[in-house]
Amino acid sequence: MFLALAVIVGALLVAVALAARLYRSWRGRVQNHQPIHPRIPETLLAGAARTWVLFTSPYCATCGPVEARLRAWDPDARVVKVDATREPHLADAFSIRSAPTVLLADGAGNVTARLVGADAVDSYVRSPQ
Repeated sequence: MFLALAVIVGALLVAVALAARLYRSWRGRVQNHQPIHPRIPETLLAGAARTWVLFTSPYCATCGPVEARLRAWDPDARVVKVDATREPHLADAFSIRSAPTVLLADGAGNVTARLVGADAVDSYVRSPQ
């Protein structure tokens, strides 16, 4: 009886240790995951050196102020609004899950910054570049 109980407890300890190791491995992969974005389409860039792509939705109350803030802060850059509900293929390509989400692209269309939410845009604008 004692031997059977010892085997069961030992098996449970091994199972818990294995589950903990698998969880740590999975969590490390999730935390270190950096989304890889495709390039911004040339139609949105229109030859600008810097382009802010603002993904919006019809019910986004903060998208208008975010757009105004970007235009005032970076007047030399192009600011493009994209309604994620009307351009779902583009929103899916950039993993857009909420509005406002803002992508900053260089002249070649490479995404150099991703800001999710009005607070993230405000923090980016206030931080020294």
